[in-house]
Amino acid sequence: MVTEVKIEIGMGHVNIPVSVNGHGPFSFVLDTGASLTTVGKRLADDLSIQTREGPRTEARGVGGGIPVQYADVEIDIGTLGFEKDEVYVLDFDAIFRGLGSRDGALGYTTLRQCTISLSYTDERLILSKGASHRNLDWILYDYLYDSHLIGLPVLINGNGPYNFALDTGAGGTVMSPELAKKLDIDVQAMDGIARGLGGDVQLQMAKIDSLSVGDSEVTNSQVVILDSSKVSPKGKLIDNGIIGYDFLKNFETVIDYPSKQISFIDERKS
Repeated sequence: MVTEVKIEIGMGHVNIPVSVNGHGPFSFVLDTGASLTTVGKRLADDLSIQTREGPRTEARGVGGGIPVQYADVEIDIGTLGFEKDEVYVLDFDAIFRGLGSRDGALGYTTLRQCTISLSYTDERLILSKGASHRNLDWILYDYLYDSHLIGLPVLINGNGPYNFALDTGAGGTVMSPELAKKLDIDVQAMDGIARGLGGDVQLQMAKIDSLSVGDSEVTNSQVVILDSSKVSPKGKLIDNGIIGYDFLKNFETVIDYPSKQISFIDERKS
């Protein structure tokens, strides 16, 4: 079964309509960087979702620990249903202190069953259960350190490849300070902060001439220079950087999770 839904793009994030236990739809962030699909505590309370303690009981947040609970819920995206998905229940309001409203995040535990096609240009997401049968220029991928994070070989200014994580939940493309220093890239401090489960980090930016994955390339772009481990626990798995919105917005991104392959179709040529 295949379903297509309209997406909304805000601050580089992809928001999609998701129904929970037959209610909704609600606005969830499409987040390939999230290990579990997550329902916000406020929404869970509104829907009287029964929660339980799990192996992970706390997430780091701004100003301290944020309780993590688990629940089994039915997720529906368009006409596609996912029964009894185990999800995190997490207090987004406490983490982000009201900066950006979200009801949940669609993560790996749900997406791993699917092939997804994401187009920023057409503002749509197509999901189908199972492997893709499209004849595309596929790039095979592995998961970083046997995690849920898709690792891709990236060339920066013709140098590399360096292993980056693909994260549709990242509002921009990110490079580690160590890699920026190695490549002798000029880094500039910027006004603003990056906010995540690990707290706040001062933003730094850099301009790069080119960034490419396979034959797909963007030129004259800016990247965020950031130690990902300081804003998210998953950041400890990311050595070099994250492929995010600044790259992905130029392409139809097709991820075939069952076959562990990905393809980027350049929408600037259409």
